[in-house]
Amino acid sequence: MFKKAKDIAEVSFVACLYAVITVAFSSISYLPTQFRMGELVKPISTFRKKFAVSMMIGNFLSNLFSPFAGPMELIFMPVSNLIGCLLGYYVGRYTNKFVGSIFIGIWISASVALTLKVAANFPFFQTFVSVLIAETILMAIGYFIILTIFKKGGFKIDG
Repeated sequence: MFKKAKDIAEVSFVACLYAVITVAFSSISYLPTQFRMGELVKPISTFRKKFAVSMMIGNFLSNLFSPFAGPMELIFMPVSNLIGCLLGYYVGRYTNKFVGSIFIGIWISASVALTLKVAANFPFFQTFVSVLIAETILMAIGYFIILTIFKKGGFKIDG
C-alpha cells in the first residue's frame, strides 16, 4: 500500500490531524453521541485508499485519551475505522465520493452503537441514530472541505 516515504509522511500527518482535532475538542468527542470534530478529516479516505490507515491510527491515538478507553475503543474501533474507510473508498469509487463518505458515517455509527451496547449496555438503535446525526453532519462538511483542498492542489487526486 505504501510506495514511498511521502506516503508514510502523508498517512502519519493525516492520522495526527485526526487525533489532535479529536482531543482538542475532547469535551464533545467522548460523549455517547461521539461528536468528534476529527471526523471532518475522515472523508479524505474516499479520495485516497491509503488514508484508511490514517483513520485507524488516528482513531487509536485519540481513543487513548478517552475516559472510557478499553479493548472496544482501542482494538475494535480502530479496526472498524480501517474496514469502514476501505469500504467507503470503494463505495466512493464506484458511485461518488460523497456517497462513500456518508457510507463511512453509517459504518462508524453502527460500530459506535455496537461498542456502547457491548461496553455500557446502551440501546443500540437509539445510539445508532444519535451518532448517525453527528456523523452525517461531520462527514458532509468534511467531504466539502477535503474536496476543496484537493481542488486547490493541497493533495493530488491520483488514486
